Amino acid sequence: MDEAPIAPTTPSSQATPSGRGGDTPATVPVGPFTVRPVTADEARATVLELHGSFLQTPEWARTKPDWTAVHLGWFDASGARVGAGLVLSRALPRVRRSFAYLPEGPALPWAAVAGDPAAWLEPLVAWARSSGAFALRLGFPVVSRSWEPDIVKKQISEGGLMSFTALPPTVDNPVARRLEAWLDRGDWRPIGWGNTAAVGQPRYLCVIDLEGRDSAAALKAMNQQWRRNIKKADKAGVEVRSVGLEGVDRFHELYVETGERDHFVPRAKSYFEQMVRSFSDAGEGVTGCIYEAHIDGDVLASALMVRVGDTFSYLYGGSTGRNREARASNALQWQAIQDAIEAGCSAYDLRGFNTSLGATSPLIGLLLFKLGAGADVVEMVGERELVLSRFWHTAFEKAMALRVAINNRRAGAEATSDADV
Repeated sequence: MDEAPIAPTTPSSQATPSGRGGDTPATVPVGPFTVRPVTADEARATVLELHGSFLQTPEWARTKPDWTAVHLGWFDASGARVGAGLVLSRALPRVRRSFAYLPEGPALPWAAVAGDPAAWLEPLVAWARSSGAFALRLGFPVVSRSWEPDIVKKQISEGGLMSFTALPPTVDNPVARRLEAWLDRGDWRPIGWGNTAAVGQPRYLCVIDLEGRDSAAALKAMNQQWRRNIKKADKAGVEVRSVGLEGVDRFHELYVETGERDHFVPRAKSYFEQMVRSFSDAGEGVTGCIYEAHIDGDVLASALMVRVGDTFSYLYGGSTGRNREARASNALQWQAIQDAIEAGCSAYDLRGFNTSLGATSPLIGLLLFKLGAGADVVEMVGERELVLSRFWHTAFEKAMALRVAINNRRAGAEATSDADV
């Protein structure tokens, strides 16, 4: 199966990975908490310490030049920095009012936060109000529930993708339950795919748990088709290499070809150039590159990967229709998974899927590709929005609805890939 771009980790059947709401800090921070701007280096260090998302790093901020970026730090009563968040803001034209967004963030000790969410989040709300934000959106990076791949595949085969969510989950996180109860009691409204202004990160992710696994165990967790395709790729002479900016042109060609085949609107090449440049020049603990699967130099599949701390993430990919029997896409992902294990990562993040997909959608094949690799489906607490000014928020939603309509008309069809900021 070919990779397609996914907009923008997760527990397996055994554990909740670090940074996703299951960790209890050795020393629980004591409030009152304050929020104030910090340097990019300070923010990166805290994101790494708390196993935060790549979407909360200074490197991600540099990929979004049309957004205003501010790094915030959380400080406890002793003055120690105990959290960090990247706030991306977009202003309404000609007014000093903005939409503030923390994608998959902030990076906080969420097990502690769930004990008293107001103490941690109200200082952020106060900062947002003082900065002129009319709305504050957070992508709460806490695992809510997860399901093993066979459960989801069974529901797909029976023609109902989302019916698996009604089944008992493999993991049900009590930290998420406490946090969601507090959000539901307040004015934090859920953001879903039915909302025209819900340009953001997916709530459902596909993640391979690598905690305690070597390559042999990761291979065993894949389905038979995946293992067979890896053998086919090896027999066909597929080799995988990692490259930097010099691979962007080849990557974008395959990505555009995949977009034409799977009916999604591709991004401009300059976007990926900036992303590769930003993450490849990052400091210790943050890396990014392009993986290429080729036969004698003929690149058949390409993907953009980043690693932040102990999470290795596949962001965008593409493949050609040439020599499909060589199974280059499987070889590429398998090499990246092995590299993640070698780097000591605990999770291989294959990103999300659009929950509105029907069982006959062409992108169902992409979801099955991820499940076949041994990925669990993980439901995050996800994105919630707090409206600070109803008037300006309504104006923003109308502008976003118009933008979505224009993009859909340009595409000639309804967009089928997950959106990201």
